[in-house]
Amino acid sequence: MLAVVYALICIFDFIISPILWNIQRHDALVMANAIAHDPALNSQIAADMLKALYRVHVPYTLQGVGSTFHIAFGALLTGSAISKFREKL
Repeated sequence: MLAVVYALICIFDFIISPILWNIQRHDALVMANAIAHDPALNSQIAADMLKALYRVHVPYTLQGVGSTFHIAFGALLTGSAISKFREKL
């Protein structure tokens, strides 16, 4: 059961979430084009808005402390596999 939960977390974090992120980028590119061609905007404000639009997706489980989440899940899965192996003996 733990392996299924970890697999679902990884599928969401590394497959589904980046796809959704890139689907939203189309609207961001349209907005970036409108910002670039609006003469009423201050150049610094326009630059900050464009910088915010061109961020890349960073997986949620790799933010902050890095891959500690995956190391912890690896330890849990290893412990679970070892205990199940010992039960069979």
